[in-house]
Amino acid sequence: MTGRAAGRTGKFLGKVRRQKFYLLALIPLFGYLVLFKYYPMYGAVIAFKNFSFKKGILGSDWAGLKYFKMFLGSADLKMVMRNTLAMSALSIVFVTVFSIALAVLISDLRSLAFKKIAQTISYLPHFISWVVIAGMAMTLFSIDGGPVNGALQALGILKAPVNFLNAGNIWGTLTGLNVWKSIGWNSIIYIAAIASIDPQMYESAIIDGAGKLKQIFYITLPTIVPTIVILFIFSLGYILNAGFEQQFFLKNPVNYTRIETLDTYVFRYGIQKLMYSYGAAVGIMKSAVGFALVVLTNMFTRKFFKMGIF
Repeated sequence: MTGRAAGRTGKFLGKVRRQKFYLLALIPLFGYLVLFKYYPMYGAVIAFKNFSFKKGILGSDWAGLKYFKMFLGSADLKMVMRNTLAMSALSIVFVTVFSIALAVLISDLRSLAFKKIAQTISYLPHFISWVVIAGMAMTLFSIDGGPVNGALQALGILKAPVNFLNAGNIWGTLTGLNVWKSIGWNSIIYIAAIASIDPQMYESAIIDGAGKLKQIFYITLPTIVPTIVILFIFSLGYILNAGFEQQFFLKNPVNYTRIETLDTYVFRYGIQKLMYSYGAAVGIMKSAVGFALVVLTNMFTRKFFKMGIF
């Protein structure tokens, strides 16, 4: 070993000795990642096999790309992809817009006590299970005596009850539920970004005669653009994750053709119909497309906005 290599090794070992307690503290985290995140990836190989419980993963016969081709040639492909992309895109756009709006409104509150109350109230829906929300939705939007239909008819907005959970309205209903559930939690990062803005910028704008709207559009929003872009890139990576619980619990024979997504499709074929290899293949394709979208979006934002996550 040369003197330069020995010096680098000595420096590295010195850093390890100085940070040994931090490194020891990381061992449980690495153990968790290996055991629950990386080790299960071994099971993804069944997407390329005719999986049989009797033969096991290693003993099952290879099927190649059979199940990938089966999904791409499936009559359900167009329906499932349409529903997944539409509901996911609606959720990303509206949750992002309303989260930013909520963050701006909360940041402008002058009363610290009222600000804390508003934040707490907006966060609470995030912790409610989709099982509970689905039950609430079926009660609130019921066509037979539901309070939403009753209120809208009493106000003269509706002449007859509307089925908000049918095929024609389910996308809008689910988007509204996603917004209500998510904006409080998602606004936390935007509130933190707004809090980091130099107050002198607002003071200068006030001196120049800028009103509240001009301060928002010329100071607040441009300053938090990097945060918006980064979160948007991450969101696109999950665009094929339109959700599972909300669709699964609100799905019925009336809205089935508009609410079936990739996740519920994988559950139906991979678990309920015991087509494990087919379900695994669809899941791998979904993950691959999500990764590709993150990379492409990052390249786009780096080229046009000079920012990205890597």
